[in-house]
Amino acid sequence: MRRPQWAAGISVTVLLLATHSTLLAEPRWPDERAALPFVLHADFSLDGQRGLVDQMARLQQDLNSTLGVQPSRENIHLFLFQHRSTYQEYIKQHFVDLPYRRALFIKERGPGMVFAYRHDDFETDVRHESTHALLHGALPMVPLWLDEGLAEYFEVPAPKRAYDNDHLGKMRWYARFGQIPKIERLEQIETLNGMGQTEYREAWALVHFMIHGPPEAGEELRAYLADIQAHAPPGILSQRLRRRIPDLDRQLSNHLRSWKR
Repeated sequence: MRRPQWAAGISVTVLLLATHSTLLAEPRWPDERAALPFVLHADFSLDGQRGLVDQMARLQQDLNSTLGVQPSRENIHLFLFQHRSTYQEYIKQHFVDLPYRRALFIKERGPGMVFAYRHDDFETDVRHESTHALLHGALPMVPLWLDEGLAEYFEVPAPKRAYDNDHLGKMRWYARFGQIPKIERLEQIETLNGMGQTEYREAWALVHFMIHGPPEAGEELRAYLADIQAHAPPGILSQRLRRRIPDLDRQLSNHLRSWKR
């Protein structure tokens, strides 16, 4: 789910227990192409979206190289719409009880599905929801805050992830005044209603620290996700990090205050 802006037009991650066969059995879409593990279905030509299609093909590789997460066990279907009105009508037809959101990741009994329509942040929405889809296609579970933090991290193009995410400037400012994320607080959040702008920003900051901070943090994140993928009890990530990095809060603060190109 994209970070809330408290207005209509936000994306959300939805886990449903229903069949996806109806959607995939529909007539062919005007443009369909593969960027495995993604299969794209669009009601407009994707020729002008070559950059996004190429990014979809690389996103799985990025998760694997950065997190050590093995590839998704299944294909993921992206349903892309030219207009908001067509998107809304399609979602209402197939998912009657869902509230309107700007983009959706829906995980049913079959492969994961992402739905989005074209607008200024279209590609960001697609990358964000596709990150959720890849994680849930490969892992039996992902803690909510970590799921959202990773999606926030991978939603920007690869060259911008380390230095150019909009969250970085705000987190650097807060850290200078001694305000840093508390991972234990995020771990207590069990529903999306508990994730506001602050929580999304802090989840991103912790992910950024684990990926770009001290090597021990990145090693622990990858080991934690590996345990989940192996269906081994992963324990609590905050406890694992604090055992590995006793001065975790100080190192997190230093990372956020000093990180720059």
